[in-house]
Amino acid sequence: MLRNGNERMSTIPRFSQIQFKGFCRFINRVLAEEFHKFLKIEDRDQEMEFQLFVERYQLVEPLIKERDAV
Repeated sequence: MLRNGNERMSTIPRFSQIQFKGFCRFINRVLAEEFHKFLKIEDRDQEMEFQLFVERYQLVEPLIKERDAV
């Protein structure tokens, strides 16, 4: 860890890069693996069934801005 002029604060070198790589790994691999575990979700009370099409999922830019979603 490095000291940033202020003796009480330290930073991890390249932390944002490490964090971004972990996020990309989650989106590209881990999320799909988790989706495979739940291909079908049933709501027996309502007699409904939801199916995930894991092979075809994709993330896209949101249609609205973050400030409009709040």
